[in-house]
Amino acid sequence: QAWVDLSNVVNVVVANPNQNVLQNYFDPNDAGDVASVFTTVQQMIAPGGFQNPPNQGLGPMDLQEIRIRRSNDGCENPLVLAHSEGIGTSTNARNPRQITICNFGWNVLYRRLRRDITCDKIGPKVNYKMQFLGPFYCMRSLSLTALIPRHFNNIGNMAWNTLLGANEVIDGMPGNFPCFNKAYGPYEAMKSNQRDPAMAKRNNENYVWYALVSPAPCNPRVDAAGSHVPANKSSSL
Repeated sequence: QAWVDLSNVVNVVVANPNQNVLQNYFDPNDAGDVASVFTTVQQMIAPGGFQNPPNQGLGPMDLQEIRIRRSNDGCENPLVLAHSEGIGTSTNARNPRQITICNFGWNVLYRRLRRDITCDKIGPKVNYKMQFLGPFYCMRSLSLTALIPRHFNNIGNMAWNTLLGANEVIDGMPGNFPCFNKAYGPYEAMKSNQRDPAMAKRNNENYVWYALVSPAPCNPRVDAAGSHVPANKSSSL
């Protein structure tokens, strides 16, 4: 069901680009590249994966090749939500890959499915209560490139038809999120765009929160402080 949720979210974003929300998370001049990322994910979700991509790159072309498991293996840090790795000892990019959802990530934040999220539960502003497993899988997939050991995906390579270097890939960018010093969460994602739009384009969380907010499920508006506010909290996402 989480993969179905991911597919639904990406399909909505591809079909209904929202420039008003996009400008909060990206430079408007990067709208084409942002759209290419989501259309690439869309094709990688489709049955059989991305057929004949413009840049073959490395790693799986079908997101369903990636194994998802719930386990606390490798989750020694109690604040870690998830991690990813190849299965086995070889670093070959075509080896099977997996995302491990740690107990904390599952129990605290990401056990929800799309049907569990309603506007009356979100509250007055965009926050983590909007998040669910589907977009979380999208974030993990976006940030994982075969150019980095332990990581596996190549969405940026295919979306932008290039071979990205280790310092050019989509990943978690620096920020002020407590304990991790990353641009995690909706507020830090917006701040990263204000600080450095080029870095925002490479920050995985910017894509996730754009995808969560842009469909306007609760008629979100932006208040004077720049925060998205659901104006109608009675509808369902």
